[in-house]
Amino acid sequence: MSKDNIAVIIIAAGYSSRMHDFKPLLPLGKTNALRRLIQTYQKFGIKHKHIYVVTGYKQEKILKELKDADIVIVYNEDYTKGMFSSIQKGLSTMNEKIEAFFMHPVDIPLVRVKSLECLYKAYKCEHKGVIYPTFLGKKGHPPFIDMKYKESILLSDGEGGLKQVLKAFKNDALHVSVCDQSIMMDMDTIEDYQSLVAYEALGVPNKRECLAIMEQNGVDEHIIKHTQAVGDMVLTLFDKVSQYNLNLDKNILLAAALLHDISRKEKNHAFIGAKKLYSMGYKTIGDIIETHMDINVDMNQSLNANELLFLADKLVSEDKVCSFEKRFKESLIKCEGNLKAIKNIHKRLQSTRDIIRKIENLTGKEFLYG
Repeated sequence: MSKDNIAVIIIAAGYSSRMHDFKPLLPLGKTNALRRLIQTYQKFGIKHKHIYVVTGYKQEKILKELKDADIVIVYNEDYTKGMFSSIQKGLSTMNEKIEAFFMHPVDIPLVRVKSLECLYKAYKCEHKGVIYPTFLGKKGHPPFIDMKYKESILLSDGEGGLKQVLKAFKNDALHVSVCDQSIMMDMDTIEDYQSLVAYEALGVPNKRECLAIMEQNGVDEHIIKHTQAVGDMVLTLFDKVSQYNLNLDKNILLAAALLHDISRKEKNHAFIGAKKLYSMGYKTIGDIIETHMDINVDMNQSLNANELLFLADKLVSEDKVCSFEKRFKESLIKCEGNLKAIKNIHKRLQSTRDIIRKIENLTGKEFLYG
């Protein structure tokens, strides 16, 4: 689908009064909030000249920051009247060939390219005039708006803002679920900003995003409960070994545990689940998930994340902690007469024992959990 006639209006004109700092230029990762948003839309595929940044307060700082950026900078002389006046200003200068646009406040800077893709795909497939992203049922930013509503926005007196204008077209609106909590995360206050910085540093889906990913993939409630129990178990195992410099990442481990059965209803679900995570851009998590059913344990190598997830999964039956001996005994009874299945179960049992032996060798203590 061509994006030649798609635009974005980034609103960076406000006072940042509650933040007590200038929000567009606040650091995020290796860049700042405004540049991060511009880069996101460039990666999404919007042409440079279809990226509109509306300035107002401290315009000179933004001009200096973006002096080398090939985008459109629009100054809103009436920025003191609020955000809606900046939306109107940006819209009034927009290229007539534009078919639809994102409206994006600069203080919601971490929205992912994949979320923009979801909105754009829905717009093209469903032919609705206003597309809203939602996360676990709650509406966020940015809305994607067809240009057929340009005049309605420009002619509005601004009472109630853009929300009030678009309310009149609710029958032409669509809510699209995304697995991206950042659509809800602004930085109105210092605490909000600190939360964004922590979220940015995480690098993997958090607990709520993992839940959204599972819901979007149709994972049954009892499987979700199982993955949450495995998540608790993998954190318990992590705490046992975290002091031994194994280069394990707690957040990656938890995300892998929560998502390990994303495809449990499918044949060869570990491999299929890993592929799903790869497609979402989470290769590290996918690599860990791929071995949660079958794993080759090298006793000469350090304990790793794949082994911890494998073991955690074997210490949980549905959503209850259990001994691995009990789990494997039940599996052997179920597979009685199936020689291939029995061989695989014995291999997994040996892998479980080997991983426990690794932990005991590492800690110098008997492994008593499960």
